Amino acid sequence: MDFDPAVEQALIEGLARIRFVNPEGEPITEIVVMLWPNDAQYRAEMSAGPGLIDGQLQAPITMLGGLAQRYELRRPLGSGEPVDLSIPFRIATSGPIGGPSPSRFGISEQVLFAPTAYPLLPLRRNGEWVVERAPAGGDTTNSEVAFYQVELTAPDGLEVVTTGVELGRETLPDGAQALTIVSGPARDFAFAIGPLLSEVREVDGIQVRGWALLGHRPDLTRMVNAAAAQVELLTEKVGPYPYVELDLVDLPGAYGGIEYPGLVTIGTLGGTNLIHPTVHEVGHQWFYGLIGDDQLREPWLDEGAASYTQVLYLEGTEGPGSATGLLSDFREQLRGHPNPELPIGRAVGAYASPQEYALFVYLKGALFFDALRAQLGDEVFFQFLQDYFQTFRYSIASAEDFQATAEATCACDLQALFDLWVYQGGELPGF
Repeated sequence: MDFDPAVEQALIEGLARIRFVNPEGEPITEIVVMLWPNDAQYRAEMSAGPGLIDGQLQAPITMLGGLAQRYELRRPLGSGEPVDLSIPFRIATSGPIGGPSPSRFGISEQVLFAPTAYPLLPLRRNGEWVVERAPAGGDTTNSEVAFYQVELTAPDGLEVVTTGVELGRETLPDGAQALTIVSGPARDFAFAIGPLLSEVREVDGIQVRGWALLGHRPDLTRMVNAAAAQVELLTEKVGPYPYVELDLVDLPGAYGGIEYPGLVTIGTLGGTNLIHPTVHEVGHQWFYGLIGDDQLREPWLDEGAASYTQVLYLEGTEGPGSATGLLSDFREQLRGHPNPELPIGRAVGAYASPQEYALFVYLKGALFFDALRAQLGDEVFFQFLQDYFQTFRYSIASAEDFQATAEATCACDLQALFDLWVYQGGELPGF
């Protein structure tokens, strides 16, 4: 990594080695990787290849204008067989990434943030690689969990924050710092580097650490305290956080917050809205990070859930009145839409605008979780969340999986409720 915080430019060069085992019953004839830094939501340009597949060089076939690459295998990969693919890559990025059209990759006030800065295997569905662009306004990546070992060389004198656990660090003859990091099972890997201060809280052996720029020092303690309280709450209500670290990084103006496994960015330090983005992104460690879903086609499964963890946080820290107040605010915003009957279960691109997507997937999504809780009762609802967590942790859940788990927990039929809120929509009581 070549990065000078005084100059809003950086260069990342690396080699990705991917070991993939065919999990399916049929042979696979090609490997596809996503180059997400080339997406419109990333302030970066990425080039990659050729690939070395089982010791033989192979040029890639470009897909989606450079957002993906396809490597045809010289022989079909049978069920249970592994393949090794090594791909060199280069990423140029710059700043600023805040403003009216924020980005999720790049430089903000001397902090470089680099999520999925490597070729990433997408999901497979019905025997095919899922290769598609991400609509504006929603998340981008869809991937299975994997184990990561990362060798990262970075300029000295700056803090490096990553997904996973640092195993070792040494100073090279040129003064750079070389880090070895491991992580997994995790859906992807991200890192940040910059002149950051840190503060830590320990929750049941988990190091919850916040990182902030010097000018945002007053907000650092509030952010870390809220994150630690949310980790403790969701461990009790949903299931144990399985990693030993969780990092929160100050990234001014780059969205309110963005979630990655074991590392989230918060873009609102120094402003008035700090706690809600913090606890929402921590909630994503359970809903997205651990319980995966298709973020492009069924985003309510993680965004609606993470929004409802904001309600649970207020309920646990300030009492039922504050939680009820937030839900009332969500209802008022939904009532302001000309068609509040729209369902929450649509794909990102099926809503008329990013604002409409956020209203229905985030806010109405949280209201659905509350309606489900009201129908099941607290004891069964929280047992359902724990059953759902245990069943789909490290996996990918669908809306049908969510419904089936809820119905199995309550031994009841929830089809009418799901049709009203998730699949079809309709007029809600009180609206």
